[in-house]
Amino acid sequence: MTMRLKPSLEYTFVFSGILDQLKRSKVKVINGETKQETTIYVSVNEADFLNLRGLQVKDVIADVVDLGTAISVADRWAKRDREYPCHIHIKLPVRRPDVLCAENIMWHLQRMLDWFTGDIWTFEFVPINEQRRTSELQLPLWKASNAGVSVEVALWSGGLDAFAGLCCQIRNRVADRYLLLGEGSNSLMKGVQERVFEQLKAKLNADLHLVQIATAKSKSKREKTLPKNGAMRTRGLVFMLLGSAYAHLEGQNSLSVYENGIGAINLPFRASEVGLDHARSVHLLSLQFVSRFFSMLIGEQFRVHNPFQWITKGEMCRVLDEMDVTEIAWQTVSCDRPHHRDTPQCGGCSSCLLRRQSFLAAETLDKTGYLIETESGEILDQLLRKSQLAHMLFQVKSLKTALQASDSWTRLAYQHPTRLADLVQRLIEDGSDNYDFLVQNILSLYERYTAEWSISTVRALFSNEIKAMKRVPTCEKSDIRQLEEGNLK
Repeated sequence: MTMRLKPSLEYTFVFSGILDQLKRSKVKVINGETKQETTIYVSVNEADFLNLRGLQVKDVIADVVDLGTAISVADRWAKRDREYPCHIHIKLPVRRPDVLCAENIMWHLQRMLDWFTGDIWTFEFVPINEQRRTSELQLPLWKASNAGVSVEVALWSGGLDAFAGLCCQIRNRVADRYLLLGEGSNSLMKGVQERVFEQLKAKLNADLHLVQIATAKSKSKREKTLPKNGAMRTRGLVFMLLGSAYAHLEGQNSLSVYENGIGAINLPFRASEVGLDHARSVHLLSLQFVSRFFSMLIGEQFRVHNPFQWITKGEMCRVLDEMDVTEIAWQTVSCDRPHHRDTPQCGGCSSCLLRRQSFLAAETLDKTGYLIETESGEILDQLLRKSQLAHMLFQVKSLKTALQASDSWTRLAYQHPTRLADLVQRLIEDGSDNYDFLVQNILSLYERYTAEWSISTVRALFSNEIKAMKRVPTCEKSDIRQLEEGNLK
């Protein structure tokens, strides 16, 4: 474990047994600094697990769902200080405390959360004595069978990567049946997931199934003092834990995560970005952590993997026109800052920018519609001030400089010691891959990615924003000047 400074904040979350949606359970939140106590409520809706697929949730799998829910609740309601780690303690009733309290599992759980969040997490697992959820008690009248067909279980976020990834897998005939898990707590994204899924299923006439699991969380109406944490660094971890539980219920020993390689590694834009400014949701080491943890829980080998680890988003998007699904793809949502308007995507966050660049790199029309630019082509200053374009251009330039050197890997690893050098070292020590394979794939991935950001491409796609940057004080003028002079080639 990494040596850290004393936590600046401490929170304790004491859960009662987590019940169904109509029987919300209390969670007592104690602020260790102020000693203030707040009550929030939580519930899990596993109806899809039971009703749509005829599955009964048992023992340690129900505990995985509860653990993911508890982590999500604690992450959401524990206020953070960017400069210091937070100590979060969770007391959670479970069905198999003998499993979760095992020394090796507890150690791996804490180490995994340290990796995802940079915080210090401790757990107290106690025997559950409350009423169980319906999905555990009620025997299904029928059970869906996967006998005789090859199956892939994958996460379904409603984003472009998940959509393009599924299309690629269907085109390549990777499986006969695709079972998708969506997270249904956010009503906006739940609707996007359902709408895009139904249209794609009808278009391709494929054997697709979607289930969504919802975790409801709310504060006490009497106490409004508990702030929310907007970062939610555990979102990817919780989603993968739920997906692993679902895959195991379906009799599968793996879970697929469809994410382009650039987004998976998620390099920081500038050296000044420290800590966990860039999430590790689907980083190679994150998938490895979850794979090992879930394998230890169920007592057999289980793998969480990303089939597109060494593929750019632009390369993934080439399948859209090929399969005639581009119009459906426009309805996916990539934005980091969702707006509750008819057009929910800002166009200026890093996810929106990579989405726009990827459509162009794939030579595919993008009619998504972004808030940053009006129909007349005018750029909205309030969104431009928050745009990540200058930072992304700076990163591309830095990557190109390193890749053009004779010792390109040494330069690149030096620029990103924790994201690249450490990644390769850990995977080699683990025996997952060999050195040459990893280095060659990383170099090839970023060479292809930076080539997609050609000067003509950037100017064609972002010309209006680049012109508008000159009048916005917060934009990086040096990056704009370099772009105009052609120095990003």
